[in-house]
Parts: sequence; C-alpha cells; structure tokens
Amino acid sequence: MFLTERNKSNEHIYLETLSKRAILTQEEEKKLSRLNRGFEGEQLYDQIFDKVGHQNLNVFRDIWIQADKSLTQIDALIVTDETVFINEIKNYSGNYKYENNTWQIGKIQISDDPIIQSKRAISKLIKIFLENKINIKTDFNIIFPNPYFILSTDDNYCRLKTIKRELMKQYFRNIQQLTSLNNAERIVQIIQDHIVLEPKHTTNTDPSRLTPGRQCLKCTSFELTPKRYSTTCNICNHKSLNKDHVLSAIRDYSVLFPLENITARNILSFINNEVSKSTVKRYIQEICLLNNRGRHATYTIEPAQKSLKSIS
Repeated sequence: MFLTERNKSNEHIYLETLSKRAILTQEEEKKLSRLNRGFEGEQLYDQIFDKVGHQNLNVFRDIWIQADKSLTQIDALIVTDETVFINEIKNYSGNYKYENNTWQIGKIQISDDPIIQSKRAISKLIKIFLENKINIKTDFNIIFPNPYFILSTDDNYCRLKTIKRELMKQYFRNIQQLTSLNNAERIVQIIQDHIVLEPKHTTNTDPSRLTPGRQCLKCTSFELTPKRYSTTCNICNHKSLNKDHVLSAIRDYSVLFPLENITARNILSFINNEVSKSTVKRYIQEICLLNNRGRHATYTIEPAQKSLKSIS
C-alpha cells in the first residue's frame, strides 16, 4: 500500500503560486513546464501501480530522507522483506540515447543522469541500514511512464535498469510476488525515522511583480463582483466566500514571502484591502500560529506534516 501521499515540490508550488499573480520570466516558465511534466509522470506511475495493485507492499512516495547531514529525495521506495527498491521516475518524451555514461536527446546532452541520481540515493539507504544493523538488499530502476519515450542504447546495464511504459505492469507484478511482512515492518519504521520535511523555498518575491487583490479560486481571475460575504467571478461565474479568499491569500503569501512573518496588514495589502481587517484577523488564527500578541501581532502558517499510514 501507499504509505505517503505524493505532493508537488516546494519549488513547483512556488512557481504555480507566482504565476497566478505575476508574469513569469522565460526561465520560470520553462522550469514550471518541466515540473508539471515531472509531476504528471509521477501521477501516471501511481495510477499504473494502483491498477496492478500494491496491497501486499509498503510503498513510500515523494519522500526526503536524511543520512548524516545530507538530504536525498526519492520518488518511490518499495519495501519488501528481502529487498528495498528505489524507483526514479522520469517523464521523458522523445528519442533519447545513452552512450558512454551520458544521456542525450537528439545531439543535446542532458544534465540530469538518473542512474547516478539513483546510485546516490541507494548509498544513503545503505548507510542508514548499516547504522541500524539491517542486512537487506537494495536495488533501483528508472521508470519511464511516458508512452512516447524512446531509448537507444547498447549499454546492458542501462537496459537492465530501465523500465519503459510497456513493461511497467509486469515490473509491478513481479515485485508484488515478494513478501512484505515482519522484516519489512522494521525497515519501514527505520525509514520513517529518517524522513524529514522538504527544504523550504527561501527567496522572497519582489512585491512589484505581483497583482494585488482577491482572485477567483477556480480560474484565478481578478474580475470579481463583490457581495457582503462572498464574490462571484465575472469570467467563470464561480462563487467564493470571503473566508476562502482570505485563507487562500494567507497560503499564497506564505509561499511567496517565506522569510516574512504574516500580519493582518500584510494580508490586507496582498488582497488590496478588499475585506475588513477584523475579517482577516479572524481567519489568520484558523491556520496560523501566533508569534507575539499586541497591536502588531505576527503569525506563522502551521507547517504541513508528512503523514504515514500504519502498516499493522
């Protein structure tokens, strides 16, 4: 079973949030497009795994683990009694070539090497297992869920480690045959103990780039017809409560200004003073932690926690 949820990265969330209120640079647009494709590939991986079934397995998704002082991100980690598998998911599309330890699309060499990335993650796991006196095999595969991915290579090791779309179901069925019982439970606990939150995006946004005001929570338009307790979007006709506007603005503000404390004044400015200060104060307290009281009270949004399902 899936033990953790799959979430967008902090950088992905930042760029999506920024795109709602600002015109992205060409570099930002390319990066957001790449992150969108990557997340779509991870979702496709999950859907195919769901169809095959994983009820007898323990599967971590989208986790960060810490070994010593270094952090490693893992797309999917499958725990069985005898082997722990890392799956590096790449939503590549087009004609790729692997030769002389390099990946190319056309004549362009790509900077990311999924084989090297996977080996690094494996080395971190081995270190954790050795420290906890766990004797277990580790293995990895690179999963390419996009049906339009074509790979040309004479490298047998690359072929062995590559799982393309047409082989994914059989790959999952083979792993499904492995047991994931008593030994796996201990390994799951050790991995859980080394899971940490993803590092935060720590660059404040230039406020002059942003359009202030309330936005439609469906289509992100600023063209709204306000009422006493709600708004109606002039573009898609979606209705939103003032409460939902404020809560959305608080979350967006915390993403765009991670180094700033949240204040009622800041949120009011962010939404162009379109609701009362008392309304903002009331809803800030629902999702934020109070840092200090008084006229100039500041808040911090409550951090999200990585939930883990019980395997018992």
